[in-house]
Amino acid sequence: MEEAEIFARLNQLQEDLSEQFALEEEIVKLPRDLKVKQELLDKINLEYIEEHARSESAKDELKSLRIQYDDAVRARENAEKQMELISTQREFEALEKEIKDAASKEQSLLKQLHVKEKQVNEFGERLTEKEQLMMLQKQEVDAEASKIEALLEEKQKQLKNLEKKCTGYIGGDIDEDLYNKFCNIVKNKKGKGIVPIHGLVCQGCHIVLPNQFVNEVRAAKEIEFCPYCSRILFYEESEGAEDTFRKHVEDVDIEEGGLSDFVDSSEFDDLL
Repeated sequence: MEEAEIFARLNQLQEDLSEQFALEEEIVKLPRDLKVKQELLDKINLEYIEEHARSESAKDELKSLRIQYDDAVRARENAEKQMELISTQREFEALEKEIKDAASKEQSLLKQLHVKEKQVNEFGERLTEKEQLMMLQKQEVDAEASKIEALLEEKQKQLKNLEKKCTGYIGGDIDEDLYNKFCNIVKNKKGKGIVPIHGLVCQGCHIVLPNQFVNEVRAAKEIEFCPYCSRILFYEESEGAEDTFRKHVEDVDIEEGGLSDFVDSSEFDDLL
């Protein structure tokens, strides 16, 4: 198969792999969105349970206060009834004090009752709000779960077709080893697994490559990988790049020629 045809197939494979990897990320991400909503619902449920426990405790305290208040009222009323039966000043004074103490306790308990009733009512209002919030969040979670389930089913089918399409490239010069290697490159290099060389520069990592290596890429006798970024390389003509390449080759030839290009060897005959 011609190298140009191989590179064309690799470019197409690259597009299909990028689509496949993007779809795989979507499939992983979808349940995360549902998880966030579910965690919020769990948090609301926990807050409701804690609020309900505090509400029940407040109700028990209110019930106890009502019993104490009723006892205080009866104690005052009984003391007042006994006023008709007393016969001495001492008994009157003692009973009067008992009535005052009972009335004071009654008033104190009444104030506590009003405070506790207000607290119980507030708990009830907050619980009602949380129940409504739970219901709305539950509906949202259920709707999201159904939506995600349908989306996942659809995307799994798309992914299966893409995987089948991508593995269909295996054959000829794209053997299984090259296919697997190219898959990893495309995945790790954000969808860019095959790039051109302009002049001496890899357009993937933008590093200057050795002359000899660039010549091998230009010859296109076999698939070459960038020694720095691991991407597959092909040579592509670009404005100014060819001149840069030739100048670099000439400079290297001069360096390799050394002093022999500039010094006449006969000048050293007298020293031999």
